[in-house]
Amino acid sequence: MKTKTISLAQLLCLVLASFALFTSSAQSYRTAIGVRAGTELGLTFQQKIIGNSTLEAILTTNRYRWQAQGLFEYHRPVLGKRINIYLGAGPHFGNEKGYGDYWGITPIAGIEFTLLKFVVSYDYKPSLNINGGSSYIFHDSGVSIRMVIIKQKRKKRLKKFFEKFKREDKK
Repeated sequence: MKTKTISLAQLLCLVLASFALFTSSAQSYRTAIGVRAGTELGLTFQQKIIGNSTLEAILTTNRYRWQAQGLFEYHRPVLGKRINIYLGAGPHFGNEKGYGDYWGITPIAGIEFTLLKFVVSYDYKPSLNINGGSSYIFHDSGVSIRMVIIKQKRKKRLKKFFEKFKREDKK
């Protein structure tokens, strides 16, 4: 019996197609901070900037290296604004024992779920080294759990809509 596997290119096309299908507003938080566990352990800080985009800072380490990343991410909702998929990229730099300093570019693709005051996400983010390091690419995936520090302000469209009718009734 043959099993069919999906290639990275097919997965990327699927994620990009999903971005095109969903157009409502993403994210139910503005600022979140937490921990990341996966290939390496680390800290993560995420700040919503304009529209559906965020800036994320990740600092990871293991016994042999440390790495800092600054990522720009674009989010799209999948089932409402609490489940999002996201794509992004940004620079990274770090130091590896025996190889010294290195730097390069990190693309990222992932999915996140917001529940109450927590954001749980899973992502894949390979580090593509331009200079230094023991290899040109370092594959990294992990789960981040962040606590929401500042919630997204809710739009009061319905409230304004009903207030309009109240004013007209008093006349």
